[in-house]
Amino acid sequence: LLDSFVVSGGALGYLIVGIILGLLNLILKPVLRVLSLPFIFLTAGLFVIVLNAAILWVSEYLISFLDLPGIALSIQGFGTYVAAVVFLGFLNYFFQKVLR
Repeated sequence: LLDSFVVSGGALGYLIVGIILGLLNLILKPVLRVLSLPFIFLTAGLFVIVLNAAILWVSEYLISFLDLPGIALSIQGFGTYVAAVVFLGFLNYFFQKVLR
């Protein structure tokens, strides 16, 4: 859906990107949320989109740092980060409602 959001490496690439993104959401996201509570309150929760975009950026950096053969995550531009975060947020919301 987003031309500037590319995961290479096939199914294994998607799996590794998903695992890294999930671990970052599990470990890093709660810390960032606590540290940025004033910004979250001031923006009525919209700053969470920026936090999620930052986590997506860290996951892109971590995947490139690991230098796994044939596996890469490439995201071009801040607008793509925001669009990807909003899309992933809707997917997460949808699957939580369906699986309950």
